[in-house]
Amino acid sequence: MEDLHVGTPRSNYTCWETKVIHFHNFLDLPDTKGEDNFAESPEFKCFGHTWQLEVFPGGDDNAKNGYVSAFICNLSEESITLDYEIGVMKGETFRGNRETFGPHKSWGGNLMPRSTLVNNQSRYLGNGALKIKVRMRLNKGCYENTICPQIPKNNYMDIAGDEETADVSFDLKGEIIVAHKCIIKSKASDFYVMCEGYNSESPMPITDVDKDIFDIMLWSLYGGEVYPEEWKKHSEAILKAASKYGFSTLKSEAEVWCAKSLKFTVDNVISKYMEADGNGHSLVKAAAKKFIMEHGKDVIASESLELLRESLPLMREVMAAVFDNNKKRKRGV
Repeated sequence: MEDLHVGTPRSNYTCWETKVIHFHNFLDLPDTKGEDNFAESPEFKCFGHTWQLEVFPGGDDNAKNGYVSAFICNLSEESITLDYEIGVMKGETFRGNRETFGPHKSWGGNLMPRSTLVNNQSRYLGNGALKIKVRMRLNKGCYENTICPQIPKNNYMDIAGDEETADVSFDLKGEIIVAHKCIIKSKASDFYVMCEGYNSESPMPITDVDKDIFDIMLWSLYGGEVYPEEWKKHSEAILKAASKYGFSTLKSEAEVWCAKSLKFTVDNVISKYMEADGNGHSLVKAAAKKFIMEHGKDVIASESLELLRESLPLMREVMAAVFDNNKKRKRGV
């Protein structure tokens, strides 16, 4: 179905051209990482050029471990400059840039974790097929750089970890990670203030966050998606670090995941309740309170209740919650 237009388009206006490519029986394709293991689409035409999509089920040589990667290739003998996007249908993140495709030149990269596809087949692999959408347009639009003028792209995921353009670094127990202050300033202003005085030559020490967690935190600033597997495994650690270092958007996401996935026990629920109260994590506190109400008798009898002697207001909250829940049970509510 073609696009419909109301009014007269401007002279430099160009619509996106879209092609959806189906890779059938995707999970049966070889998933060994490397340049030799890929599937390619039939050739297709767009803007007078011939194109082909290459998908690496186990990732190309430069892909993050565990990621599927994809590249769009210009098979024509002439160069062309355009905006492009590649994304999994029903996925949350599309990757793309404005690039110049030379003859037989490819652009692309990490697409999404293979484990996400395997664990969510009903969403991403309808009838076993991975559907990938490719979009292209000639005139520059959404990739004008408004945050970091010195960086010639607006898809910041592609310059994450780029040592040539980075102007601040972080020392995580001897491992150095680089970033861009302009992106930090626009996405996490509190953390930007903490970074003042540090640069690419003089790293800021980060001693209380694991490298894997800090990688996720910075990746989120560059527009990268945190996948469900990472949330389930790291949500509590991400929430703690994001709260301390002022990653407000990531903190909000982490709190939602923590409230859903934290495993409360009679022995740990009081400490989790107090920690959530002290850090202003209202969703986690509410989840802990619900557990306390449902297991009131056991919680009151546990040694962990002694922790509440440090805070009489919280002691009153917990006792009131247990008492109110008992009354509801007696009334059959």
